[in-house]
Amino acid sequence: MPVDSKHPSYTARIADWNKCRVAFEGQSAIKAAGVTYLPRLTEQSDEEYQAYKTRALFYSITSKTIQALVGMATSKPPVVKSPEELGSYFLDDCGVQFQEMVMGALAETLLVARFGALIDRPETGGKPIISAYNAESILNWRVDSQGKPTMVVLEEQVYEQDAEDKFELESEIQYRVLELENGVYTQSLYNDDKEFVRKFVPLNTGKTMNYIPFYMVNPFGVGFDIHKPPVLDIVDINISHYRTSADLEHGRHYTGLPVPVVSGVDGSTKLRIGSMVAWVLPDANAKAYYLEFTGQGLVSLEKALSEKQTQLASLSARLIGQSSNGSEAADTVRLRYVSETASLASVVRSVEAFLNQVYQGLADMESLERSAVSIKMDKEFLDTRMSSIELRELVKAYIEGGISKETLVFNLRRGDVLSPDRTDKEEEVAIEAAKKAAMEVKKPVVASSDPETPPIIPQPPGA
Repeated sequence: MPVDSKHPSYTARIADWNKCRVAFEGQSAIKAAGVTYLPRLTEQSDEEYQAYKTRALFYSITSKTIQALVGMATSKPPVVKSPEELGSYFLDDCGVQFQEMVMGALAETLLVARFGALIDRPETGGKPIISAYNAESILNWRVDSQGKPTMVVLEEQVYEQDAEDKFELESEIQYRVLELENGVYTQSLYNDDKEFVRKFVPLNTGKTMNYIPFYMVNPFGVGFDIHKPPVLDIVDINISHYRTSADLEHGRHYTGLPVPVVSGVDGSTKLRIGSMVAWVLPDANAKAYYLEFTGQGLVSLEKALSEKQTQLASLSARLIGQSSNGSEAADTVRLRYVSETASLASVVRSVEAFLNQVYQGLADMESLERSAVSIKMDKEFLDTRMSSIELRELVKAYIEGGISKETLVFNLRRGDVLSPDRTDKEEEVAIEAAKKAAMEVKKPVVASSDPETPPIIPQPPGA
């Protein structure tokens, strides 16, 4: 078998991935795909099909949905804790940027349900680097009973400078095989012709490795399992909407303009249309009129477009002109988005686990404690900011002893009231100090028995 042989699960899903990619890229990409997503009408010539395709409109709701969901998931930055030695990886000056990894993992998992990352150290030494791989680049794999990879085949596009022109870059494909051989991690490279080039053993701090530092994420967790893309249903309706648009525009093209019809006149007679031209028809039975389209054919296509837009609105995080009238209560908004946020929450939890695996693996390669790395992503996607009434009632419940400090801080954090720069413990200490200060201010005036001595009035701290 050649090095570019595909895993059976890859082969089963590649058509879905291509469909999702094209829908995400939008109108230019889907029209370039031609008959794959817009079949020809019966006996259409090449010119007729080209005109048919050109008139069609592709509404790029797929990309808008992905962008909206990623925007919701990253509206608050991840909370990162890591050793100082790894600081450069989170300051975005080491290989693949951390923000790029977060956004890429979210977008790819939502779009095609798959994303991978390899931690590699240059053969010449130096700091480890993180390389990202999309679903189509991860051709084949084998895993052990624990789901850990024992072999991974990656397709890579490399660019080399032309030997005769320093401004010209030549692109070619190479294949990288990651493999455990007798418990030792090795890499093999193959060229564009699928011919073996060389094999080498990656070293970590001068030692061989007994595992492959390649990590995968899918919508339901980490690992190599392949699942249905979360936006596939949206993509299918999006493409169906495109085909209906093509039929509607095709019908409008042929029926939209009135056609003059004249009977009882010699066919060689030249007739011009315009307000400055009069027609004289010699035959008393001659007729002149406009041929215009009537019927419900186009109306049914317009209705079909509207129905598909409604279906897209129910599946997409961004509605297509179907917003409700008037204002909505916060609970109503949450219910309206519950299906989207439920799937998004699953993806975010998976991406969070994936990022922790990758950057803890990075710590391991730098001989640091894995537990020293922690990445937490926000999972409250809708606006949960606490109202002033809710805040007042919550604080009142705490002051009156109805809830604990911990419960107060938990709810304040959920209500987006507290600063993200302070920990819960710091907030609890600050709340206790504020409570004591308030109690000092509220102490009653103590009267003195000596009429010459003024009353003692407690002063607030720092006065």
